Amino acid sequence: MDAEVKESKENVSLSKVKKSLDEKINSIVEKNGTCKVAIYAHPSPDPDAIGSQMSLSWLLKKSYDNIVVDCFYDGFISHPQNQRMVNLLDPDLKEVSDYNEVYDICIAVDTIPIHSVCPENTNFDLVIDHHKEAPNGNFKGFYLNLKAGSCCATIYQLINYYGSKFEEDNDNDAKIATALLVGIITDTEYKTSDDTTDFEHVAYAELFPFRNSSLLKQITKYKQPREWVQARACVAQAAHDRIKDGILIHGIGFISSNNRDLIAAVADEMLSWEGVETSVAFAVVDGDRIEASIRSSNAALAVPNLCKDLGTQVGGEGGGKLGKGSFRYNLDSFKIQNGEDEDLKNKLWEFIECKEFKRILKNIRGEN
Repeated sequence: MDAEVKESKENVSLSKVKKSLDEKINSIVEKNGTCKVAIYAHPSPDPDAIGSQMSLSWLLKKSYDNIVVDCFYDGFISHPQNQRMVNLLDPDLKEVSDYNEVYDICIAVDTIPIHSVCPENTNFDLVIDHHKEAPNGNFKGFYLNLKAGSCCATIYQLINYYGSKFEEDNDNDAKIATALLVGIITDTEYKTSDDTTDFEHVAYAELFPFRNSSLLKQITKYKQPREWVQARACVAQAAHDRIKDGILIHGIGFISSNNRDLIAAVADEMLSWEGVETSVAFAVVDGDRIEASIRSSNAALAVPNLCKDLGTQVGGEGGGKLGKGSFRYNLDSFKIQNGEDEDLKNKLWEFIECKEFKRILKNIRGEN
């Protein structure tokens, strides 16, 4: 009985999305001859965001005539896995700075409007996400969240509801299926994370026969840059004796945007160490902001709420999903300028590292 109720609720949500899109797109095409759709994700999109953009664009083009779909991103795509995904699967992402069209329909995937890379004052018609944080009261469109472990699995449910089929021996369909699989794999750690749902299991099984096996292997078995290996070795040497009550916090130092994904990689690495239940890695990125990643196997720790608190306490933002998240905030007047004195930089880092360590630890422990 519960399964039937769940299925019914899911279909009601999917039905509303399709009905809304049918009405809007058909009306716009009838009036203008074509319908232009923009799909946005969060900054520096990960495989779940990229796969969601690619697959939703594929679905819309497959389902409607006279439709143009553009997918936008902002920030650096710096993680070696993400770079391979972009290079091998051709997602045709456009930089949001090149936004020069008026779009009839705007959609956000794998995020909510407040965290998306959209131009200011964008009105969203549809948001598809799987995180806990919902759109704020200013959002007037339709919100689809099936509480899946990944946005890719959510969009695959929409693909199934539309009745769209993947074709064998179709290179483009194979790339879309591969993108969806990569998104599911990375967001649920090969379907082993606690927030993995039946949506992921079903999508994975049904998409697997249509994958490009060579591209999937190249993306998931990516090579790490030498500087990443060196940085993680330094972390192991410097931080291993700092584990306290299962918590390990490490400041990386100053890094550039094209290496920002190193922060998450370090947090992942530390969580794999013996005795670590919660890991936090943070760095100063481009000299003007703090970015941090948090990972935890402690079921009692609400990581998305922790990240949101750590970000908003200092005028920034944060969020996440079960067991993982991130936060960021600007340094404002304390930002490092080009050519800044090295001694001053070192002193500022010592202050930042000490201050953030104490602030993060205090929040993890729930101390006032």
